[in-house]
Amino acid sequence: MPDNFSGMANTIEQPDEQLGFLLMQASLLKLRLINSALKKVDLTYIQFVILAGILELSQTEDFVTQQTISARRRLDKAMVSNVVKTLISKSLIYKETHVNDHRAFVLKITPAGEAKAEEGKRIAKSIDDIFFAGTDHDTLRRTLKQLLIQESIDGTDR
Repeated sequence: MPDNFSGMANTIEQPDEQLGFLLMQASLLKLRLINSALKKVDLTYIQFVILAGILELSQTEDFVTQQTISARRRLDKAMVSNVVKTLISKSLIYKETHVNDHRAFVLKITPAGEAKAEEGKRIAKSIDDIFFAGTDHDTLRRTLKQLLIQESIDGTDR
C-alpha cells in the first residue's frame, strides 16, 4: 500500500458508512423507484432517459444521433445502440439517414414516443419530488456536478 495510505486504516469509516457505498445505494434505490413508476408507460428508466433526450435535443439540434445522445447524456455508446433498437421496436422513435453523413442516422420521435416521453417526465418529476424531499437541491446538484467533473479530468471514455 502506498505510504500516503499508511495509518489511515483507523480513520476509514465502516463500509456501510462510506460515501461511495452510500451514493451507490441511493442511486440503486432511486433506480428501483423510477423503474417501478415508469412501468405504467412501459418504459425502463434508461429508455425514458434516451427517449426524453431525443425529444429535448431535437428542439435545439438539427440532427440528433446516437452519438449525440451518448455524449450529452453521458451514456455508453453500445447501451444507447441497444436501447434505440428497443425504442424503434416499440414504434416510439425511428431512424432516417443523415443528410450530411450517409453512415450516420438521425433519430426522430414518433407522436406516440413524444406522448410517452412527456408522461415519463411527469412521472420522473413526481419521483424526484418525493425522493429528494428534505434535501437541499442546489447543494446536492452542485456536489453531484463536481463529482462528474472527474470524468473529464481522468479521461474516462464511455
